[in-house]
Amino acid sequence: MNLYPTDDLPLSGIRALELSEIWAGPYCGCLLSDMGAEVIKIESIQRIARGPINPPPDGMYPERDPGERPWDRQANFNSTNRNKKGLTLDLKTNLGAEAFKDLVKVSDIVFCNYARTVMEGFNLGYEEVKKINPDIIYMLMPGYGNTGPYKDYRSMGMAIDAITGHSYLRGYPDMDHTNNSLVHHPDAAAAVNATLALSTALVHRELTGEGQFIDMSQAESFMTHMGEMFVEYQISGAPRERRGNRHPAYAPQGAYKCEGEDNWIAISVTNDDQWFSFCEVIGKSLKKDPRFSTVANRLKNHDDLDAIITAWTVARDKYTVMYKLQNKGIPAGAVLNCGPDTYADPHLNDREFFQIVEHPEAGIFPMSGPVLRFESTHGIAIHNPSPTLGQHNNYILEEILGYSKEKINLMEEKEVIGIIPLPGADLGGSRRASEEQARQSNAKFNNDENV
Repeated sequence: MNLYPTDDLPLSGIRALELSEIWAGPYCGCLLSDMGAEVIKIESIQRIARGPINPPPDGMYPERDPGERPWDRQANFNSTNRNKKGLTLDLKTNLGAEAFKDLVKVSDIVFCNYARTVMEGFNLGYEEVKKINPDIIYMLMPGYGNTGPYKDYRSMGMAIDAITGHSYLRGYPDMDHTNNSLVHHPDAAAAVNATLALSTALVHRELTGEGQFIDMSQAESFMTHMGEMFVEYQISGAPRERRGNRHPAYAPQGAYKCEGEDNWIAISVTNDDQWFSFCEVIGKSLKKDPRFSTVANRLKNHDDLDAIITAWTVARDKYTVMYKLQNKGIPAGAVLNCGPDTYADPHLNDREFFQIVEHPEAGIFPMSGPVLRFESTHGIAIHNPSPTLGQHNNYILEEILGYSKEKINLMEEKEVIGIIPLPGADLGGSRRASEEQARQSNAKFNNDENV
């Protein structure tokens, strides 16, 4: 595999400070680091977003084994934080805030996908940070943006998916919304749009010398993907209903059962030329059947057509069907599972999409690689493992900021930095957990006194 050094990448020399969790912010950091930026992921031992501290055996961990450091082995975190450096800082402390401000002085970007008020609560909002570094690019990307009636509303992917109208459209017409997939597309869209916004702001700064604040709404970011639905409503006066795998102008279109257990092929015939070629492959008699003579007729008799197609596909291998149809210029793709199928796919392997990654705690596994490839680099970007909690504390504080070992030791003693989360860090924060424990103890004491 031809791996190229990061100094050949477009964002080489750019340093970004990431304060984010789950998917939207972290994946934005992934894309920035894929393009060569040095992304420093700032977490804390007081509050983690790496799963529970003491989890039971679960599929989110290698071999279903959480191990002694489950926060470093969790699959979701490790899949969305490649190529970053990890730093822990308690921003509620003077030492932690001081270190953050020192990093701001030598950084280009700060971005955060927490609630709008989080950074202000640390007294590290844009106005304060701009005093430290006037040309900083600073982006807050909460669920609903930084102004308006919803600006302080809490959000997660499911809530954003719902409020954009997307949840209403997902799934099959004969099912209710409890059957919707738990994959929430607004997160991924927000990550890409955030990367675009930050990259554009870097270009603007290069031209003008000016940094800026970027106000990004994850919900609005995704709503732009559904423009046709809004236009359709303006024209028809009726909201779009769920269509499942069907299309209003293409037929046949759908997912069809293939040979074996739970094997499927997705097919979409978009014009008459493709239809005639499709008939040549699965049965010339279809050409003469009046039920399917036009697109309008095929749409009207889609159920009958699906039954005929399924009778043909169900006895055939999904890859064989895909190759036959693709050779005739018909859009078709084998439905791959997220496991053996994708790892064995000849196209993904030929492009070396999966890279063997060695993580110090999670072990050695094939991981999805960077998706951006630049001609100037003549190769494939390297996939470094996600950082363990606080993995690069010493490197960042000592080599980048020039802190003495004595100061770093003091920060460790005062739990400003660390590599092991504090008790309760997985329950919304160690302080919150300790406050709740104190409240419960006081309540129990008062109840005992009243007995």
